[in-house]
Amino acid sequence: MKLLHRYIFLVLFFSCLYSSGIQAQTSFINPKEFTRVLFLLDGSQSMQNSWDRSSRIAEAKRILSSIADSISLLQNAEMGLRIYGHQSDQSLVNCHDTRLEAPFTKNNTKIIKKKLETLTPMGITPIALSLQKCANDFPKGECRNVIILITDGTESCGGDPCAIAKDLQSKGIILKPFIIGLGIENSISSDLECIGKYKNVTDSKSFEAELKSILNTVLTRTTVEIDLLDTALKPTETSINMTFYDVQMMNVRYDYYHTINVRGNPDTLLLDPIVKYNLDVHTIPSIEKNDISLVSNFHNTIAMNAAQGALRLTSPNKSGLKCLIKKINFENTLWVQNFNTSEKYLCGNYDLNILTLPRIEMKNIEISQSKTTTIQIPAAGNLSVEKNGEIYGGIFYLKDNSWIKLYEFKFKIYLENIALQPGNYRIIYRNKINKKMKETKIKDVVIKSNQMVAITL
Repeated sequence: MKLLHRYIFLVLFFSCLYSSGIQAQTSFINPKEFTRVLFLLDGSQSMQNSWDRSSRIAEAKRILSSIADSISLLQNAEMGLRIYGHQSDQSLVNCHDTRLEAPFTKNNTKIIKKKLETLTPMGITPIALSLQKCANDFPKGECRNVIILITDGTESCGGDPCAIAKDLQSKGIILKPFIIGLGIENSISSDLECIGKYKNVTDSKSFEAELKSILNTVLTRTTVEIDLLDTALKPTETSINMTFYDVQMMNVRYDYYHTINVRGNPDTLLLDPIVKYNLDVHTIPSIEKNDISLVSNFHNTIAMNAAQGALRLTSPNKSGLKCLIKKINFENTLWVQNFNTSEKYLCGNYDLNILTLPRIEMKNIEISQSKTTTIQIPAAGNLSVEKNGEIYGGIFYLKDNSWIKLYEFKFKIYLENIALQPGNYRIIYRNKINKKMKETKIKDVVIKSNQMVAITL
């Protein structure tokens, strides 16, 4: 019977959460992931002020006590309670007045409720110090650590709570904090907005709804589908790596290879809705979508144009020949592809620079959706050069009525083999022992595919 009561209580709790207007289409906490929620409560003297039905502190006590009962039923969550401004009178200006009143443990609901019952606001608001102390409130180990700050005022001890919150996030100690302002004046709201996700509420009803909405976001996971669209705007592209970055911290949060599931649809991801993301899809070239905000407890679909085709490079030679790929009208090399391989590229036009001797340049090569564009080059020939002594010289080819140097002979190597594309070449050289320029010599050679030409200099 006791277990039945606990089950009914849990169902009612989440029913309350969803009554705030968020539709749940996903399961609750990932069973492999644990979440700790630390309530950071303002216990300063101003919390005694009348508000809505009674006072701010009375409403905070009532609502937090109810929430504590519900969270205690969850297997993958724990809560803690830190209060500030509640141990010293306001006249003492105690900027160290902050204390962890209920550490993270299972079954600490009674401790939290008892601390709330006996709480009498009396001091000031050392928010920055309290946030700093929170770092040691969370037990060590991998976990989602969340702070929910509930306050009716801003920092009164000269600290910088925004800098503290950013530092805690950058170190991976906490996720972005949530701040609920209780009837805070608009003129000072900006002091709290920089700490994290801030919401100012005007009455106890909106306070309770906002707190439940935050917990609904924190204690559930949100589904995301990445649709990589082809030219027909169908989500058929797949098997591409994707990187999700935390916008605020600019660190990598997730890395996945995109998958089409057994039903033929893009696979579903479970992502943390607290974070705003930048998404980098590692096509060639890559595509990006920035400042992605997820709707909690909703199936989010992110569509990106990612139509691709293939480029196949073939050559009879097996010498590790490479090709530089550039996006048309761009100077920087986009990709280096080996010959006798196939690579996928976004649909569009590309310039190719094939690293043969001499180089082969191909302009405006089109890559089309789901098609393979094949580029084949002829087999190279081979020039074998035997040198009777040390020479200065090189191989040249004619381009636009000008001789272009293609290769410089190695000075102290007496036998060289050079792979050349079929064509007409000229060797210009001078023996080291010959001291006059007029003793420069010239030899013309013709190179054919798969043939060896041997000369002696």
